[in-house]
Amino acid sequence: MELTNLKRLRKIVPGSIFLFFCMPMYQYATHNLFVVDESLKFTIGSYGAAIAFVIGTLFSNLKIRAYRNEKSHKLIDDNIKTKLIEYGLTTGQTPEKIDEVKSSKQLMHIFYHFIDNDASLKEKGKLVRDNGLTWTSTADMAILGCIFCWIYFVLILFFGPESIFVSAGLMIGCLGLISGAILHPRSVKEHIKLSDEQIGFIITNYRSELQTRVTALFI
Repeated sequence: MELTNLKRLRKIVPGSIFLFFCMPMYQYATHNLFVVDESLKFTIGSYGAAIAFVIGTLFSNLKIRAYRNEKSHKLIDDNIKTKLIEYGLTTGQTPEKIDEVKSSKQLMHIFYHFIDNDASLKEKGKLVRDNGLTWTSTADMAILGCIFCWIYFVLILFFGPESIFVSAGLMIGCLGLISGAILHPRSVKEHIKLSDEQIGFIITNYRSELQTRVTALFI
C-alpha cells in the first residue's frame, strides 16, 4: 500500500465506522419519528464516501486514536530501536547514554534511511503499511464501539428495552470488544514481526553501514 492511500484510508475508515454505527438511529428515526425525503436518501448514498472522509478527518484531528495507540506505538518503535542498537552498536556505552539515544528520533531516522533507499525494503514497507491500516482501524473500531455503546445505552433509557437500540448496542459493544481485545493486539504483534523482518534484511545486507551510523550516534 502506498503512503498516500494509507493516509486517505485512515480518514475514510473511522468515518465509515461512524456512519455504520449510526444506522440503527437513522433507521429508528425514519421509521418512527419522521420520513426522510428520497432526494436526501440519494444524497447520503451518493456522497457517503465524502461524508465518511469529513467525519474521519474530524475524528483524526481529535487525536483520540493517537492516544489509544500511544502504548502500542511505543512498543513497536522501542523494538526497532533495541534491535538497531543490539546489532549496530560496536562500542561499550553506559545504560544512561543508550537510553538517551533511544529516547531521541535518531535511531528511527537511521531505520527509515535504509527503508527509503532499498527497493526490497520499500516492498516490505508496503506490507507494513497494509498491517498499519489494520492496526489503526481496529483501534478506531474499539474507540467508536465504546462511544456508541454508551450512546445506545442512553437511548435505551429513553426509548425502552423493546427498541432497536438494545440489539444495536449489544452488537456494537461486541464489535468494539473483539476489535480492541483480540484484533488490535494481533495487529501489533504482526507489526513487530514485519519490522523484525526489515531489520533482519538490513543486518544481512547493510551490517557495516548500520554499525557505522549507529555507533556515530554515541560519539
